[in-house]
Amino acid sequence: MLSRTMAKTIAIVGAGRVGQSLARALRRRGYRIGAVVARSTRSAHRAVKFIEAGKPLARVEPALLAANVVLVATPDGQVAEAAGALARLKGSWKGKVVLHTSGALSASALARVKRCGAAVGSLHPIWPFPKPIKILPEGIVFGIDGDLRARRQARTLVRALGGGPMEIRAGEKALYHAAAVLVAGHLMTLIDLGTRMLRRTGVAEREARQALLPLVQQTVAGYARLGTRAWTGPLERGDADTVRRHLKALRRLPPVYRRVYAALAEAGVELYRRDRGQTTRALQRLLKKVR
Repeated sequence: MLSRTMAKTIAIVGAGRVGQSLARALRRRGYRIGAVVARSTRSAHRAVKFIEAGKPLARVEPALLAANVVLVATPDGQVAEAAGALARLKGSWKGKVVLHTSGALSASALARVKRCGAAVGSLHPIWPFPKPIKILPEGIVFGIDGDLRARRQARTLVRALGGGPMEIRAGEKALYHAAAVLVAGHLMTLIDLGTRMLRRTGVAEREARQALLPLVQQTVAGYARLGTRAWTGPLERGDADTVRRHLKALRRLPPVYRRVYAALAEAGVELYRRDRGQTTRALQRLLKKVR
């Protein structure tokens, strides 16, 4: 927790789910919340109520310059626009840091405010935000990049939040974000596809989820413990007959089910099967037919 004399003021531009969650968490850690900019006066007041601090604003105003750090938490397509609005403010940006929370964009998205003298960077939490979070869990990893001073500030904020800073090499933010989306968004899609497949067998939706979620949890725990050695199933055993039966059964469902199964199976064979002999080649031929 910061002392009152050490506490810095943080302004928020884009008070949506991520902006509200981080601002509330930082306030709880002793940071002072200044201006909170949202799309409308009503949205700004709602955000300030959730954060329990801040001055609600419906547009970028000079009051933002009272903050030491400006956190831009707008959607990706609005980050450069927000940087332009900040750059047009009358006042000095010397000594200030501007960070955005986009996963896919690098610090260069803030180039316009950087030219005004601010240090710029990004601070992206690898965590889902389906709604604003009242108590941000500790242990979240944040991808960061940017100027040296901006990275230092980002690391300080992340540690204050009980998280772990992870520096991303310049120019690789899109690949970094793709990795996070692949695991978060597509894992949900994968679980949901499995749930829908079980429902086709006559199982109720709730029962299907209850059957699959422990399997997901155990698989994740196994990967955390063993890495790629946790891989099991017919592909690991080289059981082409079982895979063939799966593909035949999947023909009764919309094509996307079969394509997803085959694409992930191809990836598994390529990544994990050490034996490159006849069994592996037979699996590869079988799966390529689905393309």
